[in-house]
This record gives sequence, structure tokens and C-alpha cells, in this order.
Amino acid sequence: MSERLHAGAAGATLAGPAATGRVRTLVGGAIGHFIEWYDWSIYGILAGIFAAQIFPADDATASLIASFSAFAIGFLGRPIGAFVLSPLADKYGRRTMLSATIIMAGIGGLVIALCPTYAQIGIAAPILIVAARLLQGFSAGGEYQIAITFLNEHAGSRNRAFGASPQQLSIGLSVLAATGVASLTTSSLTPEALASWGWRVPFLLGAAMSLFGLYLRRGLAETPAFEKTGPGHGVSAVSILASIAKFPKEVFIVFVVQLNGLQYYLWMIFLPTYANLAGGLDRTSGFVGGILASIAYCIGVPVFAFVSDRIGRKPFLIGAAVAFLLFTYPLLSMLAVPALGFDTFAFVAVVGAIFVSLNNAVLGTVFAELFPTRVRASGIGIPYAVCGAIFGGTAPMVATWLQEAGGPLYISLYVMLVCVITLATHLLLTPETRGRSLD
Repeated sequence: MSERLHAGAAGATLAGPAATGRVRTLVGGAIGHFIEWYDWSIYGILAGIFAAQIFPADDATASLIASFSAFAIGFLGRPIGAFVLSPLADKYGRRTMLSATIIMAGIGGLVIALCPTYAQIGIAAPILIVAARLLQGFSAGGEYQIAITFLNEHAGSRNRAFGASPQQLSIGLSVLAATGVASLTTSSLTPEALASWGWRVPFLLGAAMSLFGLYLRRGLAETPAFEKTGPGHGVSAVSILASIAKFPKEVFIVFVVQLNGLQYYLWMIFLPTYANLAGGLDRTSGFVGGILASIAYCIGVPVFAFVSDRIGRKPFLIGAAVAFLLFTYPLLSMLAVPALGFDTFAFVAVVGAIFVSLNNAVLGTVFAELFPTRVRASGIGIPYAVCGAIFGGTAPMVATWLQEAGGPLYISLYVMLVCVITLATHLLLTPETRGRSLD
């Protein structure tokens, strides 16, 4: 009896560190994506507040478009980051590059937080913001695919999508944190204080979180799949990039599937701004509605990921494309009314967030299951970043312009065209990847 008790105590002792290590792996793998998207979300949410200080213009809409242009410019750094950082992760390992990306993200956020206004330093102000956005884009160009590769390679095959879901969940949590911080900031300060210095506080918080993320990542273990293949001694980054050419179908699928990623930027970042432009919704109500949408997204991602481990990935990819194809125009039209109320906005935001979670719950795992270990980060990262630069980063700017030009109909037609392309790809090309080995 005493021997069994001793054995049980020993097992519990061993399980404790193992469980702690697993939690650190999950949190450490996802925290960089959380911090980066917190910064990017804060920028998108608060752009209407600081736009006139950094990007002055005679017309408020022109100033906002200029601010969102800097948001889009950040995405130009993503393909560069993907081309540079992804092969390094495939050559030297996932863990080392994850530490590098979070450092760069923190520096970019700090520069935005401390940037003087246009009135203080002139044209240098928007130049600094653009430089910071490019650095954040370069960092994000490596972060997503390296982290999603890291988490999927650590996850078990039976529950892979669920095990890797913290990566996609971190997007919703980051928007939740960003909208919560923005809501608290805007409701606690006078408009004058908010425009003068208050908008900088959320960016400073993001820079501080980067230090904690770096601490977590320095203690992570490398993935079993990469340890099995080993570091690519004698293998150049150029040869890794060249080997991607052996997977043209997979690269094309990643690019087209990521097209539907623009939904995230429209529904989770731009929607409060759209509601303000189209229906006159006050910013605080927009932020609170965004919080509800983020909660819905955070519930949907792990639930849909868990179910996809049982029935497959394709039903969720197809379902998301169909949902946005059918319901984008009706939902956006509900916001383009005089004196838009909070209840209507919250309903639209939550429904849109659920549709986004259908897609994002399986997105990263599908990408990881398409490629072998030796080129996984590069195969995911490069088409993902290029597509994000073209369509994702420009989404708020294009949507603002389309709203001015033709209202919700024009925005909806843009979204529906993307949905038709992605739906056709899912039906004709995208394979069912559930059950594939990542070795």
C-alpha cells in the first residue's frame, strides 16, 4: 500500500513540471502573436483619434485614410520578414526565431507610443510611424508561421487543431484586450487628453508585454519534429526557399485561403470605425461591441477547432466562405442607418466574429499539415505574408474608400468576390488534411 502511495506521489511530482512545461509551451508559442495583434488592433482602433496629429489633412476622412495607409504599409514588411525569417526558422529552429520576432514587435510599439506629433517635428512624425509599422510588419512576417508551426509540431495528432488553437485564440484575445484598453482609455479621459497623450498609453502597454513574452520564450523547448530532422547545417536559406517550388499547389492554397483572412480585419478591427462612419455610432459603444465580438470569437475558435479534429477541416473553411458570401451585405446594411443603436451593432459584430472563427479555428493547422517539416515555416509564411500584404493590410483603407464611394454595397461586393475565389479553391483544390503526420 505504501509503495503504491509512493509511486502515486512520484507520478504527481513528475506530472506537475510536465503540465507546467506544457502550459508554458502553449502560452509562449501564442504570446508573440497576441502582442503583435494587440499592437496592430490598437492602431486600427485608435487611428481615428491620433490620425490628425500624425497625418494632418484638411478633411477628416483624408486624414483617416492616410493613417490606415500607414497601417497597410506595415503589411509591406511582412513578405520581407517571411522571406528572411521563415527559412532561418526551418534551418536553425523555431524557438530562436520566436524570441527575435517578439523583440522587434516591442520596439515597433515603443516607437509609435513615443513618436512626437506632426506639429512638433513635421514630416519626421509620419516617417517614424511608417518605419515602426514596417518593423512590426517585418516581425509579423515571421511570427505567424513560426508560431503556428511551433504549436502544431508540439500538439498531438489526435487533437492537433485544438492543441494549436491558442495561436488563433490569441488573435481574439488580443482584440479583446485592445478594445478593452481602448474603451477604458477613451471613457476615462477627456477628448483633449485622449488626443494629446492618452492614445499613447495602450501602445506603451504593448511594449511592456513584449518583455514578459521574451522571458517566456527564452525557456521554451524546441519541437520534436524539428529535433528529429535536426538543424540544417550546410543547408542555405536560399536552398530552403528554392525547395518551396516543389509544392506549388500547397503554396497556392495557402495564398488563396488567406484571402479570406481579410474578414478578420474588416469584422474585428475596422467594424467600429465603419459603424461610426456609416451610422454615427459613438466610439465607446463601438469598443464595447468589439469586446462582445472578441468574446464570441474566443469561444468559437477552440470549439470549432475541437470539432474539426473529429470531422475534418474543410467543412469549416467552406462554411466560413459561404457565410460571408451570403450575409456580408445584409449585416453591413444594418449598420448604415441614421442613429445606429448599440444593440444592432453588437449583434452584427458578434455574428461576424463567429463567421471569422469558423475559418480561423482550422486555418493554421491546415497550413501546417500541407508541408513537410524541412520547409513548413517557409511554405506557410511566404504566401501567407504576400497575401496579407496585398489584401489584409489594405482592407481598412479600401473599406473606408469604398464606404465613401458607395456605402455597404461596394464593400460587400469586394468581400463577396474574395469569397467566391476562396470557396472555389476549397471545393476544387484544398485537400482534407486531418490525420496527416507532421514528421
